[in-house]
Amino acid sequence: MPQDSVLKGRLEGFRPAELLQVMGLNSSTGALHLHSEDDRSGLIYVESGSIVSCTELDTEALTLGNVLQQLNMVTPAQVDRAYLMQTQDPLGKRIGERLVDLNTLSREQLAMALKTQALWTLREMALWREGSYEFRPDERAPLDSGDLRLSMTQAVMEMMRYEQEWNELAEQLPDGTRTHLALASMPPTQQPLQFPTGVWRVIAQVNTQHSVRRIATAVRQPEEQVAHQLAHLVREQLLLPVGVAGAPGLPDEAERLSMNNFDLFSLVQRMEQDWIKKKTPVDQLVALAAFINQTMLALEEACRGQHLGLAPDTLAILLARERLTGVSGYDFKIDRNRIDVDDFAAYCKRTLDGNMRGRFQVAPEFYRAVLETLLHALGTAFEAINSRIASPRVRAQNKEVWEELFATFRGQSVADE
Repeated sequence: MPQDSVLKGRLEGFRPAELLQVMGLNSSTGALHLHSEDDRSGLIYVESGSIVSCTELDTEALTLGNVLQQLNMVTPAQVDRAYLMQTQDPLGKRIGERLVDLNTLSREQLAMALKTQALWTLREMALWREGSYEFRPDERAPLDSGDLRLSMTQAVMEMMRYEQEWNELAEQLPDGTRTHLALASMPPTQQPLQFPTGVWRVIAQVNTQHSVRRIATAVRQPEEQVAHQLAHLVREQLLLPVGVAGAPGLPDEAERLSMNNFDLFSLVQRMEQDWIKKKTPVDQLVALAAFINQTMLALEEACRGQHLGLAPDTLAILLARERLTGVSGYDFKIDRNRIDVDDFAAYCKRTLDGNMRGRFQVAPEFYRAVLETLLHALGTAFEAINSRIASPRVRAQNKEVWEELFATFRGQSVADE
């Protein structure tokens, strides 16, 4: 598979498992975009022939919370608690890390659950028989997508096994785990309504949970196991498949935490207009610090629109993670997601003004070092927000926009005058 060009085709000619098998053999790196005929989308990132991330963009997509409950590792209340913490700090740790911090999960259990989530997501995409694919070798997984590294051989074998397994279930559950079920209004008279307790638990969830995946999550059993139980009940005419659950998009929890409403383009436009007015080294450096504050303000507004709360130490944590807490012996004073711009301006003036009244020639090394540190800090804030945006197309557009902005900053800096 070529590494330097986009590869497109139809799933009728190459199935997902076959595409991944080729990528493994060629040690490919890039992103495989899948689009089914019923408008579902999937995205699989590979690095050197291994899978490092995979996502299905569907309102019924498999979440980590689904997996943890189906594996009986956590209770619904424990997932709800971690989710509530995340709504109060949407750019903080992911739900899995929060559950580890709460001593609800071990790191080993989390790693197992994340691997299971990837495998189950992949095997669901393996059932897509009609649609299109596109492999983009220049696209990489988001920086905070985790440290998953899944063997391509293991993934392909599981996908092929699942395809074969689902051949036995397809007639009763035509839409896979998204099949929407209902109780038959008139069960067959010859059917004795006596079932083992486990089967009754499954039946009891049909009217409230409806889809195979949601029923499995509610009874805290693996969805493939529950699918076999449900398929048997459909064959016995006690349950009826009545449609398909889901639609293009994100599961409810993920949709609320997504930063899709963050208006990066307007923010960047304001920054560009403000930057051209800055003519001295001090003005430019202080402007960059102010741009970081403007970004955090825009983030707070986006969070309020989603009814989320932004933790007051979000900026401090982001900068500390990248070791960007200060420059040239000066520590940023950060309070409630704002850099103290006045204090930083005074520091820059003391260093750069001196006897030459702010001319760049006073301390070019200092100017360059601080410029790059502030750009790195601004980029860290952008990247953290961008990683919470589900659409890979929007993420790529955003990154292109801010990289052009940073090129403007460097190209029109005082150093070039």
